[in-house]
Amino acid sequence: MDGPLVYVVLPLIAFAAFFLKAVSGFGPALVVVALASLILPPQLVVAMSALLDAVAGAVLFAMDPETKGRGFWIPPAVAIVGGSIVGGILLSVVDPAIFRTLLGISILALGFWFGLLRGRGKAEVLSTGLPARASAPDVIAAGAGGIMGGFLGISGPPILWHFGKKLGKEPLRAILIPIFLAAAIARVATYAWTGVINVQVLIAFAVALPGLIAGILAGNRVFVRISEQSFSRIIGAILLLVGVRLLLP
Repeated sequence: MDGPLVYVVLPLIAFAAFFLKAVSGFGPALVVVALASLILPPQLVVAMSALLDAVAGAVLFAMDPETKGRGFWIPPAVAIVGGSIVGGILLSVVDPAIFRTLLGISILALGFWFGLLRGRGKAEVLSTGLPARASAPDVIAAGAGGIMGGFLGISGPPILWHFGKKLGKEPLRAILIPIFLAAAIARVATYAWTGVINVQVLIAFAVALPGLIAGILAGNRVFVRISEQSFSRIIGAILLLVGVRLLLP
């Protein structure tokens, strides 16, 4: 944490990352890890990102009235935590690099679908509210996302593909917020237990926190105003960036 540049740049990175999360419901780690790792040690950044994501998820959860549908989001949230544990175990026995190219191509395809095709078919009507209960496919998709997150560090694609086909922007963000909040809490607990979260991580977290708060407030204002089509294009653009990052050496 040496140098005044960190105290200026880190809140700006947090602002960009959590503006993105407030607008889309996911994606802050892509910004935080990629940019903050240029000025801070990667392990510190990963732990700080998990702390920030947990706080942001809790704030957005409290702000979003749609997230109160516990009967729907609790089973997928439990599934993503369980999947994250399974993915972490896989990481210890299988080299994830062999799946990197396939995952990158799949995410690029998902990005193109979100940005260009989502909700535009005659038979594709997006729901404006959450169902009363989660179905078995809902739980399976969240569990698959957890496994992917624990194994490859990216949990969004299966969840976005499954829920994005049937939910409009308000209910989609409402399901993404608690699911990814559960995953972030699981990561924070793991990092705390293993000693990864230390004083330096907490200092970095405190420095970034004002940017997080400002980003959430600004992003939530944009989310309320954007159209369904713009929402799809934003998520599509995020996914394309993730896919390209995975395919680059």
